[in-house]
Amino acid sequence: MERPLFKKFAKAFLIFVLGICAGIFSHTLVSKVLMVARSSDFAEAARVNSPDGKLDAVLVEDISGGPLGGVFWSVYVVPKGRTVPTEITARLFFADELTKGAIVWSKPHLLEIHYDKASIMQFRNFSTEYENGLEYVELRLAPSSERSIITAEGVRRSDN
Repeated sequence: MERPLFKKFAKAFLIFVLGICAGIFSHTLVSKVLMVARSSDFAEAARVNSPDGKLDAVLVEDISGGPLGGVFWSVYVVPKGRTVPTEITARLFFADELTKGAIVWSKPHLLEIHYDKASIMQFRNFSTEYENGLEYVELRLAPSSERSIITAEGVRRSDN
């Protein structure tokens, strides 16, 4: 009689432990799957050296295929000459639409992201010394026009 009760308890406990593990490790697993899925259409669109020569700002263009495919833009800050990290957590800017995108160092610790129009999905205004290996860097968005991506009527603008 006690065996079926033990089996039910063991099964419930196992499901509970697996749920906890999935919750803890799901972010890492999803990040790794996305990095494996990254195609060879990943290319540096621009690499600009900081005024003090220590860091590079890198604007990356990623053309992904599949049903959700499109052109995606990312910005990273890395030590001079280093490759762009593969972890998506290292990106400081991520947009799925960017026209006239450029990266400009206005000071040794200040990077500006210039654009005419952008659909920005992720933006952090600083890179830490832990991430880039050297020092803190502030990032600022610098739109080149006052033209909004949303019209006065509240509709997304479709023209470029």
